[in-house]
Amino acid sequence: MLNRTLILSAAVGACAFGHVATLPALAVDAGFVSTNRFGYEGTALRYDTMADALAGVNSTDTINITDRDLAMVVASDDTSVADRTQFLGAWWHTTDTFYSPTEGRAGWGNTTGNTGVGFLQMFDIGAVSTTGVSMSFSDFDGSFYTTFDLSVTGENAGEDQFSRFSAMGNNGDGGVWHGYAINLTATGLEGVGISPGVIESTNQPTDVSGSISGLFEITSTAAGQEGFYVVNLALSMDNWAWDNRNDLTPLVSSDGGDTFFDGSFPDSVFRVVPAPGAAAFFALGGAALARRRR
Repeated sequence: MLNRTLILSAAVGACAFGHVATLPALAVDAGFVSTNRFGYEGTALRYDTMADALAGVNSTDTINITDRDLAMVVASDDTSVADRTQFLGAWWHTTDTFYSPTEGRAGWGNTTGNTGVGFLQMFDIGAVSTTGVSMSFSDFDGSFYTTFDLSVTGENAGEDQFSRFSAMGNNGDGGVWHGYAINLTATGLEGVGISPGVIESTNQPTDVSGSISGLFEITSTAAGQEGFYVVNLALSMDNWAWDNRNDLTPLVSSDGGDTFFDGSFPDSVFRVVPAPGAAAFFALGGAALARRRR
């Protein structure tokens, strides 16, 4: 069973004097994050054996990773999105217009989200590799919850999770995330209560701090890339797709123009949702506060 903790503080009412009544923090188990706004850079140390990688000794190479675009989705017992953990290069964005002024080839010319050293991928529908999730909103400024914290851990994400890490090139980079961790704090959000206990922000964050780290083993047979890589990446707001959001091709194709999907820059969503019992508690708490105000 996953060890998931989601801490939620929610304002449920305000009295005539403008005082915000806040319920105590609750340990619940639901939420959703989807954002393409962040970037990453850092290093990957290469080792010949897992034992050396775990001990941090006898590294054989250092891979420098700069200015990569990130797409991330995390859902844990959310009310509308099935459980999943996804972090990957935002490979599909492009300014290409090969098919028409509004239709292009997915990822064409995109060297920060698609091609290049440092591309990574872990696409786990069902979150079967995920071992821990925590989310929380904080820093209520009188109108909005402005800060969101996220922590995710996982292990043994392999072929079924489309796992990749491009240490030297984008071919033969498949393998296994023996362990991974995401830790971030996003700020500048406008989180509001949209129903009892549910807080959601749909604006783009203005800043981020945090990291993605993990141990990746390249198991593909491409000569020269095999090995174990200890990956340490710092998150940032540097993002090519965001900087070019007004010029991104709206519809993109990855199958030669047979079908198209959305290539525009998406909204970010940060949401926390209480467990069913907690939702009832919020409802009762709101009713009690209403009675006190009479």
